[in-house]
Amino acid sequence: MSACDLLLQVREQDARLAEQGRDAAEKLWDEDQHQITLISWARNHLTDLPELQMLHHSPNGGKRQTVTRKGRTYSPEGAKFKRMGTRAGYPDLLLDVPLHGYHGLRIELKDLKGNTPSPEQRGWMIAHRQQGYAADVARGWRQGRIQLLAYLAGEVHEWYWVPRKGTACELPGLGVD
Repeated sequence: MSACDLLLQVREQDARLAEQGRDAAEKLWDEDQHQITLISWARNHLTDLPELQMLHHSPNGGKRQTVTRKGRTYSPEGAKFKRMGTRAGYPDLLLDVPLHGYHGLRIELKDLKGNTPSPEQRGWMIAHRQQGYAADVARGWRQGRIQLLAYLAGEVHEWYWVPRKGTACELPGLGVD
């Protein structure tokens, strides 16, 4: 099945589920559950869409164990990752498959509770777009799936997230705190 066919199929399926209210439970999921579900869906479609083998998660965010030292709370793992080059706000999902005039796709996945991208996340989306990548926010795993399929089918033509005038957008530097 092609990306175009699958895109049409999932759009119809999602519309039916929304009509029936069967997607209500997903509104309670956290971002991790949405991402796990999206990655699981992608794995199940590798035979139809082998490009999905290139889908990767960048572990720049997340909750990490914290400890208290000299009156300060910090995360040893987070500090190590920062020294290793992780950058605040870098998109969650990367699809390094150049198609349709783009170098690849970057997705910042959010849950359905209304969280907005941070200034760093907005900065990365703008920077990636300027460098020739398709980059956007996906609200929930279903919208992430639509973005993946639309990218593979060559239907990237409008953005879910567009910077508003006066919106703070920052691209964090390489320094270590």
